[in-house]
Amino acid sequence: MNSGVPLEIRRHKLVAKVRESYGNQKVLVGLSGGPDSIALLLLSLAAETQKSSGCSIIAGHIHHGIREESDNEQRYVESLCKQFGVGLFTKRISVEPKKGSLAAGAREARYHALCKIAVEEGASCVSVAHHADDQLETMLMALCRGGGIRKLAGMSNNRKLSDEISLIRPLLQTNKIDLISICELASVSWCKDPTNEDVNTPRGRLRRDVIPVLRELWSSADKHAANASLILQAAADVFEAVAPVGNVWKREELAEFPTPIIAESIHLAVGNRAKNETVNAIAHAVADGITDPRIFECSDACNVYVTAHTVEVCYK
Repeated sequence: MNSGVPLEIRRHKLVAKVRESYGNQKVLVGLSGGPDSIALLLLSLAAETQKSSGCSIIAGHIHHGIREESDNEQRYVESLCKQFGVGLFTKRISVEPKKGSLAAGAREARYHALCKIAVEEGASCVSVAHHADDQLETMLMALCRGGGIRKLAGMSNNRKLSDEISLIRPLLQTNKIDLISICELASVSWCKDPTNEDVNTPRGRLRRDVIPVLRELWSSADKHAANASLILQAAADVFEAVAPVGNVWKREELAEFPTPIIAESIHLAVGNRAKNETVNAIAHAVADGITDPRIFECSDACNVYVTAHTVEVCYK
């Protein structure tokens, strides 16, 4: 048992939320050394120590090897886990940019490594500390970049990392300031990642120039975005359940659906290969009754053909 977790945290209202998310599973908590992941670890350990709790907690730290501070961060999380009596498993990874983004490449490599640790240690899920502030940023970027309803809904509370491992985000309705407060209650310090404030990235620029203005206008913007995400996730589930799946359809049959459902079918087929404007144009073309064949060029070598009788997504 992890008796080192302070009583104030063991009695914290967020413990029930975390415990509910975990059920009776063995959980690998992703631990970067930042305040968010440390707070999640503390709440997870508090959930584990409750009477009748069926969850068990281990921690995983990924050394990216990108920044000079990485060695110190690993040493710090090792000492922290020793302090609170939790098993820590670490992996060192190599990071390659994904579509020109080092952050995207690091995220993909990190999830892959955490998933591997979970499998090796018999955990059934990985828990990460994304919160309401992150959700607002994610939804704003999706809105501005263009995307289907699933993208606009932001991050989900639960999704598959692999056939064996689920990814859980139990803190998406929680503000970052509350997570910092939990760290302070436990009298623990944390590591600061300067890349989080890098204004050369879209998220860093939002954090410096946009989010403060939104919070000044609407102080609960983060919470409202998190709540809207739950509604949009449910709507996306309905859309995906109704939308015809595939990459070839009879146009007459597809055209019987409302335009947003047609667009969702196209989104499911093309993924990130087309902008939202292109997908909407295709959906309107399906429904407009014009019989002349049309070709819609999408990114990443993908075209959509709308003819008098068929709608087809082709990948080159």
